[in-house]
Amino acid sequence: MDAATVPLACFLSLIRPPGIQFENALLQIAPVNKGKCPFVRDNNDLVFQLYTRHNPTVAHSLLIDDDERLFASSIDFHDPTVIYFHAFMETPDDGSALMVREAYTHRGDTNVIVVDAQRLEAGPWYFKAAENTWYIGRIAAQFIDYLVSRGLKLSKTHLVGHSLGAQSAGVAGASLQSGLVSRITGLDPALPLFDKLGLSQRLDPSDAEFVDVIHTDAGIFGFKQQVGHVDFYPNGGISPQPGCELEVVLPKQLVLNKFFCSHWRSYMFFSESVLRPDAFVASRCASWKEYARGFCAHEPTTHMGFGVDRKERGQYFLTTHRQSPYSIE
Repeated sequence: MDAATVPLACFLSLIRPPGIQFENALLQIAPVNKGKCPFVRDNNDLVFQLYTRHNPTVAHSLLIDDDERLFASSIDFHDPTVIYFHAFMETPDDGSALMVREAYTHRGDTNVIVVDAQRLEAGPWYFKAAENTWYIGRIAAQFIDYLVSRGLKLSKTHLVGHSLGAQSAGVAGASLQSGLVSRITGLDPALPLFDKLGLSQRLDPSDAEFVDVIHTDAGIFGFKQQVGHVDFYPNGGISPQPGCELEVVLPKQLVLNKFFCSHWRSYMFFSESVLRPDAFVASRCASWKEYARGFCAHEPTTHMGFGVDRKERGQYFLTTHRQSPYSIE
């Protein structure tokens, strides 16, 4: 294909559209449309950033089929591996990716790989970012299959994603050729544009051996219905989460927090659970209304987030504090 026939979308992908940082969001002058340009070098659009106890702050960049980079890195296939998919407008160095990565590197026993998809998930191009989750998931699956061929054990592999990242994680899990990962955690999986899609294009229980979901902005930016084996609905799972009421967020200087405060609570809760696995005790219940009335006090309990019992099934409810630390226990 000569340069004259390369679509503009491909050209923009190759040169990377100019962007600016606004608070913790990346805003780009134009979207990168993988649907129109799937043949663009995937390594240009997606990079996998590895953090371990040996390099907790400076990433080792990994690429598909690049053995030299892989074996020069600090990855240890004896340790559990977490692969994190960030949300719309996020970068791998801020927001949910930073908080989750720091929680795991503080534990010091996990390979943390952050999927750097910031160019494909840049704002304000939500429609294209949502479409690109399909490509992010498929490319991530190729990367995971490559790691499996080099020693990664799927039984020790956990995918975690926030918002659009949760949908990418689901696509990745469903697209693997080497088997099922042991677990996928969806942090308020994105609702807009995904509620009418087939299961192959979004997170569902068939994407991993075990799928758990934390809902914090159900019906607005996040899914309301159960989409995992176990779904948690802290404070009913809806907006406003405690501490995200209008009178609290309006006076704050950060503009994005006014809109996304409840949506962001999902990754804040999860990050806290990584450091406190016995926190966030939740009860199985038919509804938030029944839970709030005390009807489920004697039902089975489990921990929301890191310490969840993978044998549990159904909907679980709990309450949290208004600010960190969020767990009441």
